[in-house]
Amino acid sequence: MRLKKHLGQHFLKDKSVIKRIVGAGEIGPEDRVVEIGPGGGALTEEILKRNPAELYLVEIDPEWAEYLKKRFGDRVKVFNADATTFDFSSLGTSLKFFGNLPYNVSTRIIRNILDHRKAMKKGIFMVQDEVADRLTATSGKEYGYLPALLQNFFRIKKLFRVPPGAFTPPPKVMSAVFEMEPTGFDMEERELLSFEEFLKKAFSMRRKKLKKNLKVKELPPPFSSIEEKRAEEIPPHLFLELFKALY
Repeated sequence: MRLKKHLGQHFLKDKSVIKRIVGAGEIGPEDRVVEIGPGGGALTEEILKRNPAELYLVEIDPEWAEYLKKRFGDRVKVFNADATTFDFSSLGTSLKFFGNLPYNVSTRIIRNILDHRKAMKKGIFMVQDEVADRLTATSGKEYGYLPALLQNFFRIKKLFRVPPGAFTPPPKVMSAVFEMEPTGFDMEERELLSFEEFLKKAFSMRRKKLKKNLKVKELPPPFSSIEEKRAEEIPPHLFLELFKALY
């Protein structure tokens, strides 16, 4: 079947990279696994060798979804669905996630996983290299509202880079694999959305100082030392403390 450019389909073919990704997930026979964007099933095949208790495949392309059903039969459960909006919580809890995420929607998928964070035990994802750098940043130009948000809920660690030649067709950029594990911190959904809007406001004009972006005359005394700083200088945990103090 033909690959669809508009879906960002670059299928992983390098067997050593595939084994390294699946190995990072430390799959045991008791694990229930979710793979996002399995495509032709190269990663799926390696996951099945680890004999997980369940393997759920979330594939947006109906043609590849049908192919996966025929190829793997009752060893998998296939969902022809969009991972940016899919209800991962419907699959249960303590799930291990894997995915070679389409570059054009990778951060939207990660943001959706945040909404279903209670379902995750661990995640191993491949994205564009610069996206992995942004998600793991805690300061500087690459740091923004999304990593400031995510890193309060997940420990995010870049594992290794993957060259274009590991894919068919090869992308024009380097890729990278990163790991996500829940920190155990949580908040109610309404508070989460407020925190996200607070962070977007803090990073809205990157060259301006924090108090100007937040439109406050001054910050509470414990935070006076950071009010003249820019958002890119404030670590994720401190943003959370400031949000709680202000709201």
